[in-house]
Amino acid sequence: MRPPWHSTTLRILTLGGTALLAALIANRLAAPARRLAWRTALPLSPALAKPPGELERRAPTLPKVPPSAPEPHPQGARPAAAAPATKPAAPPVPEQAPTAPAPITEISSQEAWQAFQAGLPFLDARRSGEFTEGHLPGAWNTPVWEADLDDRLLDFKAQRRPGAGDAIVIYCSGGDCQDSQLLAEKLLAQGYFHLLIYREGYPDWVARSRPVERGG
Repeated sequence: MRPPWHSTTLRILTLGGTALLAALIANRLAAPARRLAWRTALPLSPALAKPPGELERRAPTLPKVPPSAPEPHPQGARPAAAAPATKPAAPPVPEQAPTAPAPITEISSQEAWQAFQAGLPFLDARRSGEFTEGHLPGAWNTPVWEADLDDRLLDFKAQRRPGAGDAIVIYCSGGDCQDSQLLAEKLLAQGYFHLLIYREGYPDWVARSRPVERGG
């Protein structure tokens, strides 16, 4: 005949209690390092351990910057201006050489008077007799048709020392007289290139009541 069910249960509980008691005594008597931890509860996570309403907030989401956005310039700095598109260079225009003044030039009566006031040298190309009867004050007697013309020109150059580019005024009897032109061409051949011909000559000078000298 089997024992009743409650008798079996009582035995199991008795044996389990005896075993548990033995384990407690053995754990008590064991070294601290070998003792078993009897706690079974797991620690709460920090987020759940906080009071309601104090849960960890998520970091705010930053707006995304387009990768093509330009980098801001420092305060006060201006962005560099874009270089203008270069245009093809225009073909160079050939420069015209300045026109050199003619080495022999005719001047008016007024210009002759201004040259006289400025102290420019005057050469009288008429014959010596005409020169003696009257000539411009300070003029040099250089008769183009007389044999000693070269000596007279040498005397003029030695005393006045004109440079090759210095202005020299030449006159004769005016009208159709070509003596001043011939004398200018002779000086041009000698290297002088600023020769002014007072075309109206001595008669115009006298007619305007300008100063006159007489004698050789």
